[in-house]
Amino acid sequence: MTTPEGSISYEPKDIDDLAEFLKKNKEKYHEIWVILIKKAYVDPQPVSFDVAVREAIAQGLVDSRTKTLDDLRYAVRFTKRKVKKA
Repeated sequence: MTTPEGSISYEPKDIDDLAEFLKKNKEKYHEIWVILIKKAYVDPQPVSFDVAVREAIAQGLVDSRTKTLDDLRYAVRFTKRKVKKA
């Protein structure tokens, strides 16, 4: 097993694009920052926060925090779920 690289950021075009990106990169990177557009600027959004979180959870990732990038965009951090040891 290889150690994941640090971090990567990605701005998906739509949910299918996000799903494909997460599938390809969830094992490769320790954290994935998904860049989303604020609803106040684009409605409907290419990918909403709720849809992004649902897709990430389906792929074994969890969201942990968000950060504002500028007036238009923000990023959500996803990491792999920690395996509970018995």
